[in-house]
Amino acid sequence: MKLLASFTIILIVICGAFTRASAQYVYRCGNSYSQAPCPDGIPVDVQDARTAEQKIQSDANIRRETSTADAMEKKRLKEEAQWERQQAKAAAAARKKKPAPVASQPVVEVEAKLPKAHGRLKKSRKKSEPESFSARGAVPKKPRHAASKPK
Repeated sequence: MKLLASFTIILIVICGAFTRASAQYVYRCGNSYSQAPCPDGIPVDVQDARTAEQKIQSDANIRRETSTADAMEKKRLKEEAQWERQQAKAAAAARKKKPAPVASQPVVEVEAKLPKAHGRLKKSRKKSEPESFSARGAVPKKPRHAASKPK
């Protein structure tokens, strides 16, 4: 049993020696980066050059900015929900005040005054024509026939 335990310990020490933590290299191969070396690849130093204090300060800034952004998002969502409620109330109030239109086509009202005839035109006109004209009705739809299109 002692032999097996000592053999296991020796094996672990040997494996640890061969797999020691070494610096990882990143290679720039043209316009891309890779962990595997490539022909004409340039090794790039990717170690963090900041001191421990700078890293702690940077992490604190990130946490503060993240909490500020979260608070701003909550405020925006609350304001959007409030605005949507106000819009829904206004739309409901508008529906109650104004009844829906009855006709499916828009109604056009036209009133025009006809000019009074002067000189020779006055004699040629009939005396039964009114001086003003008023019309009311639905707007006619334009036909969509191929025959009505000019060729």
